[in-house]
Amino acid sequence: MSHTILHRVALAVAAIIAIVTIACAGSAPAPIDDNPPPTAAQNAIEQQQTEEPTPTDANTPSDTAAESTPAPAAANSTDRPPAGSFTAVSAGGAHTCAIRKNSTIVCWGANDYWQAEDPAGSFTAVSTGFAYTCGLRASTVITCWGSNAAGQSDASEDSFIAVSAGGAHACGRRYDNVVTCWGANDYWQADDRVGSFPARSFTAVSAGEDHTCGLRETGGIACWGASRYWQSDDRVGDFTAVSAGGDHTCGLRGSGAIECWGDNQYGQTDAPTGKFTAVSAGYWHTCGLRTSGAIVCWGDNRYGQCDAPTN
Repeated sequence: MSHTILHRVALAVAAIIAIVTIACAGSAPAPIDDNPPPTAAQNAIEQQQTEEPTPTDANTPSDTAAESTPAPAAANSTDRPPAGSFTAVSAGGAHTCAIRKNSTIVCWGANDYWQAEDPAGSFTAVSTGFAYTCGLRASTVITCWGSNAAGQSDASEDSFIAVSAGGAHACGRRYDNVVTCWGANDYWQADDRVGSFPARSFTAVSAGEDHTCGLRETGGIACWGASRYWQSDDRVGDFTAVSAGGDHTCGLRGSGAIECWGDNQYGQTDAPTGKFTAVSAGYWHTCGLRTSGAIVCWGDNRYGQCDAPTN
């Protein structure tokens, strides 16, 4: 065989070997990755954990109370309170509930989450939150209805003597004066007060937008939860009542004077002088009941919420 033929054969063999090598390399299995890419479910979980708000006392607003689930169709909404006589009333985000003299509850106003539905049974107290309602039954059990996006309608099964519904969390005071809360807890506003901080015994509890306050047996006020405007600052003294609002808190002293602290961009903490028997803090306004029986309100009045009736 001539050198030319041998050279051509060698080239052909080399080409075949090259083709086989490339084909085998292209079909070879990829190396095993010890850290495979996350699945869609894992991505969703990681995104949820990343977006979950961190409890803080800093000036960080919370969106926990905002509803992300589609609202059901409104039903039984009315613009006027029902006729009759009542023993208690509570105004919520856009609905109101009252207890009749026969101990039944009647509600009116916005009902997009069925927060204004009338429950069956006898009740001794009612408290309306942003889009839900809680009632204390005569059997000492708390029943809540309406929005439950943050678990605010999943009431504790303990026995209670008082209930307070806030923005997206609610609290009850048990017979041993221990406060138990449930619902949104992004600012620790629903933490149970069962330890040494604050003192475990309270004579009253009030749930605000995203903070909670309790009246100590000693007359001081202890608050926990969001405090971007220092609305959760504690107060010492001889208080007889407390009311937690949107971003402010008000207390009624034994002297009859009202003291408020927290957000004051609308003057909602500028309590008037004089003697009062009750106080109620709203989101951006506050109202007090004078010893004369007159109601006086201060703060935001864009919707006439401070224009209390005079007769």
